[in-house]
Amino acid sequence: MADEYTSPPEFEEMEPMRKMFIGNIPKEATDDELKELFSAFGEVSEVKIVKRPDNPKIFGFVVFATVLATDECLLSRTETPLKLHSRELAIKRAVPKDDQSDTAHLKSKKIFFARALPETTEEMVKTYLESRHPAKYGKITEVQLVKNKDGDEKNPHKGFGFVHCDTEDLADRIAIGEKKAKIIPGSTKDQEFKKAKPKDQAGGFGGRGGRGGARGGRGGFGQRGGRGGGYGAGGYGAAGYGAAGGYGGGWGQAAWGGAAAYGGYGGYGGYGGYQGY
Repeated sequence: MADEYTSPPEFEEMEPMRKMFIGNIPKEATDDELKELFSAFGEVSEVKIVKRPDNPKIFGFVVFATVLATDECLLSRTETPLKLHSRELAIKRAVPKDDQSDTAHLKSKKIFFARALPETTEEMVKTYLESRHPAKYGKITEVQLVKNKDGDEKNPHKGFGFVHCDTEDLADRIAIGEKKAKIIPGSTKDQEFKKAKPKDQAGGFGGRGGRGGARGGRGGFGQRGGRGGGYGAGGYGAAGYGAAGGYGGGWGQAAWGGAAAYGGYGGYGGYGGYQGY
């Protein structure tokens, strides 16, 4: 089941890379049963089933001791669905409780990245990601840096772009593992990755779109709202990657975060009705 690949050390230290959300759990299931089922893929360090009187949908979390066990579990369920009490479970990497981006709970094969240095190339981005995310768990089909129309050698692109993956699992892996990344070794500036909204929800590149929420302000990506469907309501603003024009509020307002917390598992706003499934 395991191969020669060893995940980057920091991945092992990140609980979100080892933590899975489990949906569609039968009401008679117990923590011990869930642990026994997932132990087939590796050591399980924590299990929690969440049952709420106001919601018939039962879900839970499984934390593996290693990233490899998590990846192998996700890979196996694409061929043989995991079942408990004859019910097929819905499985994916859990969204980190501190991820308040508006796309955190979406199903997507597309990644948006920003803060790329001027010298960064599409090949650099692809090489970096492929060295940390093996093709066994999904392939990167394309990397796009959005070019400056009047760009020169010093500023050939706008500092942001997109990564296209062939699986949602790989997109989740990148969005969680590379939330802060350094594509160029030794750089003092972090690049940022998050899941992108599907094209039919994002407003796309076309149209004028007006100004981004009355300028859009500066947000986590340090870009301004603009004209021509760029960062405005018709581009990456309210209908795109920010919640109020531009990239305001880091990665936009928390559409799925939820205010209530449950022990150490954070808000369940995105899990209440299995949004994103």
